[in-house]
Order: sequence, then structure tokens, then C-alpha cells
Amino acid sequence: LTFPNHYTIATGLRPDRHGIVHNSMHDEVLGTFRLSDRDAVGTSQWWGGEPIWVGAEKAGLPTATMFWPGSEAEVAGVRPTRWHLYDESVSAADRAATVAGWLLEPEATRPRLATLYFHAVDTAAHTHGPDSQEARQALAEIDAAIGTLLDRLERGGRLDHTNILLVSDHGMAPVPPGQQVSVSDWVTMDQARITSIGQVIQVQPRPGFEAQVEARLLGRHEHHECWRREELPARWHYGTHPRVPAIVCQMDEGWDALLPHMLEARARGGMRGSHGYDPALPSMRAVFIASGPAFR
Repeated sequence: LTFPNHYTIATGLRPDRHGIVHNSMHDEVLGTFRLSDRDAVGTSQWWGGEPIWVGAEKAGLPTATMFWPGSEAEVAGVRPTRWHLYDESVSAADRAATVAGWLLEPEATRPRLATLYFHAVDTAAHTHGPDSQEARQALAEIDAAIGTLLDRLERGGRLDHTNILLVSDHGMAPVPPGQQVSVSDWVTMDQARITSIGQVIQVQPRPGFEAQVEARLLGRHEHHECWRREELPARWHYGTHPRVPAIVCQMDEGWDALLPHMLEARARGGMRGSHGYDPALPSMRAVFIASGPAFR
């Protein structure tokens, strides 16, 4: 998922260690975290570990972030030298141009680390499916933006002195119309708190309903499987952080679990895309390319 994986890339820690265990979370002290909640995203206490920009800043190396989950909050008392509130309206070309400008500055002001995030491929693949023409057009747009960044660095004489890591946070699987289920068919809101929907569904039974909710959810179902947090598959390395609720359900590839009011629109729509499925699936594999003087 987006925020857990971005922050794992930045910290080298698994979500169970850095605390960003989902895009939507509940914490007994901090309350609720959602991607759209700017106050939560900017609250330091959600973000554990040490992201690479914090380590660099502590070592006296200036950093700059053109969007990255975690970079809008002060982590361990440190912020990047330059950072921006996330603004989806900024084009890929403008994002790349900003980072190129940073990296071409004189040594006195040039950041030693810069992050750059593009959303277009994710958005197009979610809306139209990963194999759609729209997703391919988004790939071409991002490819062009990265190409412009490399061209500017080359013209400025910096490309051979710059290490570039090109990564993605997850893959994407097609979700045909009609392959959705309603979480309200699992439990009622009186019986449990549902912190997240989609592909990884987090369920915290309310006091007095624990046995009833477990009996209803645990085990294998037609399109999903649910576990107690302490019994999740060991290869996921997940379930020890207190923000992981008592029960976690994982949808099968190509299926979504949604709130009732979302089902009709999804059923009428066409092919979509989703991620957050079992990371062992080929469709969930992500990009990792490194190039520059530090890499053979």
C-alpha cells in the first residue's frame, strides 16, 4: 500500500517497525489517520524510524523533497531543508523541472538528496485498469518527465555525478466490474470498528463482541481470508505493532471489499485496478532501478 511502502523505502524498516501500518489507521492516543487528513499526515507522532532525509540532515547534508509520504511532518525533530505540501495539481513536468533545478544549483546550496513523486500511473491504473490505454498514456507522461530530468542533468554536467534510484511502491492488478463485496455483510458497525476497506481490511471488535466477530470472520471465505493479528502469515512480518487491529482480512487478487454505498457505482463501471494484495503475487511486484557512480 502507498504510505506504508513509501515510508519503508525511506526508512529501511518494515511497517510493523515504523508504525505506518496502512493508509488508514487508528491509534488509541492519536486517533484516526487517513491520506486525505492533512493534519494527521503532518503530525510527527505517527511517523517512527528515521527516513533517509532525516539521517542526511543530521549528518549535515541538505535535503529537498518534492513530495514523499512522511516529508510533511517533522520526524525526530528534523525536516528536510526544503519540502512541499502535497499538491496533485502540479504536473509531472513541473515536478521534474523543480528537482532538476535543485540538482543544478551551485554546491553551496545544492541538496545532496532529493525525492520526487509522480501519481499519474497509479491514478490512471486505479481508474481504468493497469492494462488500459489511459495507464499506458500515464506511463509515457512519467517517462517523458524522467527523460527531461536526465537530459537537464546531462546538459548541466551533473548526470555523471548523480545517483538515481527509480522505484515504485507497489504493482497493480485488474479488478473486473462486479468483483466487489460489501463489508457490511461481514459485521455491523455496532459489532466492530472497520478502520480500512479495499484489499486489506482492518477490524477491531467492540467490547463484548469479540467472540461473535471472530466466529463470523476468521478463516477462509470465498474471496478473502481473515486472521487474528498474531496468526498472520509469518512471511508478511506484520501484526506486532499496536496500530494493527485484532483481526486483519486480505482480499483475493482482483477483489475489493467496499462500503455499501460504493458498490452500485463500481458494479456499473468498467475495469479498474487495485493493489494491496498478497505481495507474493507477480502483479504486486514493483520497480527498482539504480544508476549512477555509486552503482556497478
